[in-house]
Amino acid sequence: MSKIRNFLEQYLTRKIGAEIKCCLTFLLILCFYCVYRLVNGFTDAGILHMFGMVWAAYILEWVQVLIHCDFDEVDRLGLKEWLMIICGSAVYAATGHFLGWFDGNIPVVLGFGAYMIICYLCTFWVYAIKRSIDAKMLNSDLKKFQEREKSL
Repeated sequence: MSKIRNFLEQYLTRKIGAEIKCCLTFLLILCFYCVYRLVNGFTDAGILHMFGMVWAAYILEWVQVLIHCDFDEVDRLGLKEWLMIICGSAVYAATGHFLGWFDGNIPVVLGFGAYMIICYLCTFWVYAIKRSIDAKMLNSDLKKFQEREKSL
């Protein structure tokens, strides 16, 4: 029974983490797309474009999770992580180009690829800060627990 529970806990932890990354990635793509649309004089966004963005984010984030490329969970960016950042950004840029998010404008597609690299790096940085804060809180809780145990 404990093996099943452990498996389910690990599965849910990975699933929740991947879902959060998918949503964050979709939001970041959508922000770039909306700014692009506004700059070009449009105040609407294409539902089919957004549908493609959701699926692109969902598929790529799950592929990265399934091949254990959770670059945001590492302490430093090595060659493997940099390759995933660059390849992931290139896949998003190519997807945006082929799905017509940026009307075939190659400089904008290249800018979007660079933007996605920056987004990956910011995500890595935010997760590193979160891990640091979590570690401090856990150490503080441990210290309080040890002090309470001594006083009993």
